[in-house]
Amino acid sequence: MKLSTLASTLREEPLPALIREAAWRGIRSMRKAVFRLAGKGGACPVRFHPIGYYRLQRPLVSEHAREAILAYADAILRGEYPLMGYGSPRLGSHPDWQCDWVSGRCWPLQSSGNLKIVRHDGSDVKAPWELSRLQWSPVVAKAYVLTGDVRYRKALESLLTDWIAHNPVGKGVNWTVAMEAALRGISLCLTMDLLWPFTAEEKRWLDLLTNSLWQHLRFIEVHNEFSFLLRSNHYLSNIVGLTTLSAYLQGPGMERSLEKCADAVQREILLQTYADGGNCEASTGYHVLVAQLSLHSLVVQQRRARAIAPEFEGRLGLMFEWIAALAEDAGKLPHLGDCDNGRVELLVEDIAQMVPGPSQRHSLKVSGLIGLASHLLQLPLGGDGQDAVWLGGATDPVPAKLAQKAAWVLRDSGIAVLRSGEASVIFCAMPNGLGGKGSHTHCDKLSFIFRLGPDEVFCDSGSRCYTRSAVLRNLDRSTRAHNTLVIDGSDQNILSPDPQMLFRCGNEAGVSPIALSEREKTVRASHRGYARYGIEHQRTVHLSERLLLIIDEAGIDPVEKDEANGGAERSVDLRFILGPEWLAAPEMMIGASVNCVIRGPRQMTLTCRAESQLTLSILPAEISREYGVGLPVSTIRIQTTARLPAKLRTTVEWD
Repeated sequence: MKLSTLASTLREEPLPALIREAAWRGIRSMRKAVFRLAGKGGACPVRFHPIGYYRLQRPLVSEHAREAILAYADAILRGEYPLMGYGSPRLGSHPDWQCDWVSGRCWPLQSSGNLKIVRHDGSDVKAPWELSRLQWSPVVAKAYVLTGDVRYRKALESLLTDWIAHNPVGKGVNWTVAMEAALRGISLCLTMDLLWPFTAEEKRWLDLLTNSLWQHLRFIEVHNEFSFLLRSNHYLSNIVGLTTLSAYLQGPGMERSLEKCADAVQREILLQTYADGGNCEASTGYHVLVAQLSLHSLVVQQRRARAIAPEFEGRLGLMFEWIAALAEDAGKLPHLGDCDNGRVELLVEDIAQMVPGPSQRHSLKVSGLIGLASHLLQLPLGGDGQDAVWLGGATDPVPAKLAQKAAWVLRDSGIAVLRSGEASVIFCAMPNGLGGKGSHTHCDKLSFIFRLGPDEVFCDSGSRCYTRSAVLRNLDRSTRAHNTLVIDGSDQNILSPDPQMLFRCGNEAGVSPIALSEREKTVRASHRGYARYGIEHQRTVHLSERLLLIIDEAGIDPVEKDEANGGAERSVDLRFILGPEWLAAPEMMIGASVNCVIRGPRQMTLTCRAESQLTLSILPAEISREYGVGLPVSTIRIQTTARLPAKLRTTVEWD
């Protein structure tokens, strides 16, 4: 946890938790000091042993998968690295592992503990981190297994040897966070598993890689991101990484480490998810990452014949039912909250998406992951199950028990889904993530996603960047970047203008439980993010086969009731963010009723009515479906000034 986040947390925690946290931090500091003094720690006491993670059967690999894997691996051999929304930068056969190639700014190769990873100079530490997660490495290894072409094997030997040589443990930006070491350690284990057996001539390389795995394990143990106050996907990645490393390494203490870390993973998923399967970080992107971390660990533990607790497997199944419930038929999830393309390993659909330009990619296309889970967990989520540990599979993502329902609510997660014919709505009343801390939360209370078939008509802003630009980061998580109501130009939750607080979000916008009428296909909820003005926002959404109805009511907050506030005029700003495939043309721009035509794959009409005079305008905006890139879109903006209570009634109709 960053010091700035810790400072703002101290006032919110009970004294016993603070005492435990202080003691733990003291112990960890001593361990780090010992680790630095110990240096490389002498001879490596472990050896690598494959566990057969993939169990590859080459004849079952589809031609599509084979082509995608080989195209990706060939790009790596050319010195091109398909990474996030940055395209495929040409970084060469010996990349500068410490450099953010987008800004051209690099980190010095000095003690990791002394490095400032967020510098507010236009650089983004995620660029070198993503490259050094080495998740391209198992893909190149798969290309070798599929073809037997020694070029792939030799390229990996050169690249991984170069990474180890230029990233000595504890030095440079790639040894600053245990999560990065954990994901990198997993990549190395999977690569070595695929390349096994190593020849006698490759013994020196095998020893080098094995020693690196040992160093990764030691680093993660010492820099473990556990906290009594706040645990997230970072800590989960630590213990998943330790489980994987312990499963692949044989030597003193490894069996004990495997048992301890595997048990920790099975417990932690129950703490980081709700009873309905939703991840507690209020983000679809991080839900996918946590689900894949847990699924990967399940496979590793099964391959090592570890007992799997029914509670762990059951909760993991609910996590994938959650994904399937929100995904459209091609397996694409909407972007809700932060999303930075986080993966444990790249599946075929991740690899195949690297060929088109960044503007055509969608980082939450997860049908293969759903198919993989369907196969491994024996869930009715779809997927052909064909060698799923290797490929994943195509899928119809709606779980059988939900497929026939017109409406349902994931109550703990604060999400409702409405379906009618080809139309669907995802309604969001998510509580702030991590018990209100909100590290990956957006100010999106009562926002919604509207889809016709596979196309998002109204979409979320996504996440263009984190630390590269504090301005863009805060804009993407602001209320005005979502399909909801803005009062007096303010955010529902207070976002600090301090650029050091980019992963902190206020918890003012307490949300009510979602009220559902399945028969009427209607959902309703309210939030108190504007209670400081004496205002409560309530939204009702109804969906039928040819009509979407949204009723927004800005009324007097029942708790913070204030007659002066209630009688004051307020600026009310309603926004609808169109997907890149859609354009809006205004027809009636001023009056008690305004409307516009939306054209794209289909044509529809949006009309808004109120008792006060409305003004409709079309504004340029950007969204992100792939971290690092912005797509130009249009936003429909409807404004009015009104005394409370005020009501806006918006309809969207299509043929």
